[in-house]
Amino acid sequence: MTNRQSTLNQQRLEAITDLATLPSISDDILVSCIRERYMTDNIYTNIGTSALVAVNPHKYVPSNADTVLHKYAAEYRGSSEEREKLPPHIFQLANNAYYHMRRTTQDQCILLRYVLLSSHQLIY
Repeated sequence: MTNRQSTLNQQRLEAITDLATLPSISDDILVSCIRERYMTDNIYTNIGTSALVAVNPHKYVPSNADTVLHKYAAEYRGSSEEREKLPPHIFQLANNAYYHMRRTTQDQCILLRYVLLSSHQLIY
């Protein structure tokens, strides 16, 4: 694969916001997609409509600011001035669960799993 093809594939993987939409799935493709998004500070990636992968950036990421929270709340309520779909985010998942609970009076559950790797276990 040439450097240009590699760059194009990285750009395409970074643009994928939902792993369920990948045309083919393998461990390598999933890790590459999440890695490319992480390298551009896109730390959240959807898996379908009700699952989210979040990678700890170990630094401040502007997408976690309070102002961003209001954008996701406005998107769900349909009161957003912007009509473009916002990227995957933990705020989106929490809003969806909360508003679904309010609308249907059914309990909701968000499961968080944290995997801690030491520095010699990291995959590069």
